[in-house]
Amino acid sequence: MKVVIFGASGYGGAELIRSILAHPQLELVGASANSNVGLGVGDLYPHLSFSEVSEMTFVSNDDLIQSIGRGGVDVAFLAMPNGQAMEVVPKVINSLRLVVDLSADFRLKDPSLYERYYRFSHNEIALLEEAAYGLVELNRGTISSARLIASPGCYVTAVTLALYPLLELGVVERAGIVSDALSGISGAGRGANVANLFSEIDSSAFAYGIGTHRHRPEIAQNIGSDLLFTPQVVPMVRGILAKTYADFDASFLESLGVSSIDDRPNAGQISDLITHAIKDFYSTSPFVGVRPVGTSPNTKSVLGTNRVEISYFYDEVSGKVMAISALDNLVKGAAGQAIQSANVALGFDEELGLSKVSLIP
Repeated sequence: MKVVIFGASGYGGAELIRSILAHPQLELVGASANSNVGLGVGDLYPHLSFSEVSEMTFVSNDDLIQSIGRGGVDVAFLAMPNGQAMEVVPKVINSLRLVVDLSADFRLKDPSLYERYYRFSHNEIALLEEAAYGLVELNRGTISSARLIASPGCYVTAVTLALYPLLELGVVERAGIVSDALSGISGAGRGANVANLFSEIDSSAFAYGIGTHRHRPEIAQNIGSDLLFTPQVVPMVRGILAKTYADFDASFLESLGVSSIDDRPNAGQISDLITHAIKDFYSTSPFVGVRPVGTSPNTKSVLGTNRVEISYFYDEVSGKVMAISALDNLVKGAAGQAIQSANVALGFDEELGLSKVSLIP
């Protein structure tokens, strides 16, 4: 399949290039970057200077649209700022087998939420309704027949994959869910910003988007319930560690045949029951790892991979279940996830071009 990337000069675009180069069924034939037109891929990103696309030059979005119109391109990935993809997709979708958008432009099914959280009005309602949500683990069937995929947000992926099975299996109650997530600074993108300078972020951590973060409604859409979500930036380059808390639903034990108070297992046993139930839930999901009770995932163990690792704990004192999840925000939280959903839509092996082995140290 011949592939192009819109917005290829950002971190997400660079990660897309790296994954496509490792993919046996995809070939990169064009890349746009309005801010770097004429610059070579290898000149902008030295880590790609020894690859077969090193001499490829970035073109403008308009030039890439025109090249798609001339034929010979199968797939387009869009790694553009929010609000720009919905201007490009209508111009190219009928000339392509598949479009995968890494921005938020087609994620939220309620168009009014774009005005509230993204400060723009959505003008492509039909495409918004058509877009398949690209979380393969929960939406594989719809993705397999899609021509437009909306790839999920990074925080959203970490929280949803940890929380959704708890709700689906009746382990926790829907009311009162709280989640906070730690992110590396690459999640803010490659653009110049004083807050992202080394001297500002080093040895510092802070919360932002308190109560208003744009990933909150996306998580709520996935789980069918609102929650309190607070993101935080910590001094590392890449990775997300999300911690989610929800009230335990005792009916989960009853569903397992535990009916008497005297027969109820202790906190450690309940944690084991939850963990095994989630392992079964994700038994056909090659990029989800459920860790043993008493261990926590860490961002280093998923660095550079398309994996998400999750662990579960039941706290007897508070009566809450805690889910801890870790992923690489640029891979499973962005480019890798987009490749994964494209694999499913194109009929390829889900794992093609994607690593499950992290970079250590």
